[in-house]
Amino acid sequence: MIEAFREYIEQQELCQKQERILVAVSGGVDSVVMLHLLYHAGYRLVVAHCNFQLRAEESDGDERFVRKLTEQYGIPIFVKRCDTRVYAEKEKISIEMAARRLRYNWFTELLEAHQFQKLAVGHNKDDDAETFFIKLLRGSGLDGLKGILPKRENIIRPLLFASREEILTYAKEHQLSFREDSSNASD
Repeated sequence: MIEAFREYIEQQELCQKQERILVAVSGGVDSVVMLHLLYHAGYRLVVAHCNFQLRAEESDGDERFVRKLTEQYGIPIFVKRCDTRVYAEKEKISIEMAARRLRYNWFTELLEAHQFQKLAVGHNKDDDAETFFIKLLRGSGLDGLKGILPKRENIIRPLLFASREEILTYAKEHQLSFREDSSNASD
């Protein structure tokens, strides 16, 4: 998978070795594998982890896990704790939308304040297909039916070439620990 990863980054012109990359790591399998691949491919990395405080001890466990992971790699980390429910109520938006806004607003702040060139997020091929069908069901026109782009401005998605199954297989083969988000089991 490491070769396919390197080829995908090169083909899509996602990033260069000399660039500083902010890596969004939730602790889930996608972000853990992405971090592992970027690290072993020799990129200059810093991790960002958002604790949305939505799942009590489970959220705090995710934060501890990601902190420990970055210690193992010797990579700096930024952590932000957000009161997502309060923000969602104030803005009159869903919890999911609130988490997304809080996350990307913070990532933008970090990119600007620390002059990172790219933000890497762990979307995979399955996420891309899901996005396409959601847009189709919402009645998007032809222009709106694009899936997730590999690169949009300074946001890169280096795992879009891989399926969830391939990512899980890679994690197992490399004995990578990761966290399962219990909220993923619900709609």
